Amino acid sequence: MSLTNNLGQNITLATNILQKTYENLNLLFVEMDRVGEEEGFMSLTPKFLRWKSESNTNGWLTSNFIKLYQLQENSSVPHISDLRTGDIYCVEVSLNNGSEDYPEITLARFTYDYDFWTKMPSVSDHWIFFYPFRDENNFEIQEKNGIWTSTPYEKSRKKYWGIKQGIAQVIPLLQVTSPETIRSEIFKVLSGLPGSDPIV
Repeated sequence: MSLTNNLGQNITLATNILQKTYENLNLLFVEMDRVGEEEGFMSLTPKFLRWKSESNTNGWLTSNFIKLYQLQENSSVPHISDLRTGDIYCVEVSLNNGSEDYPEITLARFTYDYDFWTKMPSVSDHWIFFYPFRDENNFEIQEKNGIWTSTPYEKSRKKYWGIKQGIAQVIPLLQVTSPETIRSEIFKVLSGLPGSDPIV
């Protein structure tokens, strides 16, 4: 078999694997919304948040997905009726962290001053929730015993929609395999992260 045929088969195989991965992620997100509702959470983002770019080839492939939740029981924010008071719970699925690491889920709990918010998050607002644990120019980021904390510098609060603090924990994506593990490994962990909401 020629080198050209081998390369062609590799491209096709890789594309098929990626498509199957996307199908599995879609099932995960649907089930997350269902289980989350049972656990007292509401989805803020019917569609997952993501980064796309035509000029940067890294943006041709969607490899990072963000879903946002809040507690159903909290009251609405006066100027944005679809937004609740209390924390934002973030589930970030990363297929590729720029290395050979295995796919991961970052579970984060963000506290905000909602006076800085003018709208609900859209798909392209992915960066608002992606960078707090990556951008050291705008955040003081620390890790202790597997728990990450992110505190914005004063200059950065407005840019990042009034964020006050982020707390996060990272788990392997392959650790979440069923509705039961979605409940125990995602929503129970989110509930246990320190924040302004009471533990649910």
